[in-house]
Amino acid sequence: MTINCAFYSNADDSAVSSSINVNEQVSERRIAGLWHDVNNSNFANGHLIVSQQGSEVFTAHYLEFKGTPFVEHGNGVREKDTITVKVQVTQQIPGWTTEGVHTLTLSEDGQYLIGEYASGGSKGPLKFKKAGR
Repeated sequence: MTINCAFYSNADDSAVSSSINVNEQVSERRIAGLWHDVNNSNFANGHLIVSQQGSEVFTAHYLEFKGTPFVEHGNGVREKDTITVKVQVTQQIPGWTTEGVHTLTLSEDGQYLIGEYASGGSKGPLKFKKAGR
């Protein structure tokens, strides 16, 4: 006999969703929340909000590139500690594309999302530090 139970909790960063099976327990580390852009000095006031519902992920990202505001949002999927998000730019920096894909992986210590963007044939690094606890 197998008993399945699913629950969601925002109170504990160690697990936001778990599926409990008599023989096995699967747990995910928290990715949902506020993250600060720490990519490099060209990017200031950068903030990424990540929300998660099941394996679906939603993002909103604001930053200033050399003083010019930039806003994008997206949705995608989470697979283990990696999220892949298709983003759409709503406030563009002149010369930049208006859509792309972000692939970010949660660091071992859970304090960073590290990865890259792919947009218009270009790729580059992305790095965010967890805000708060």
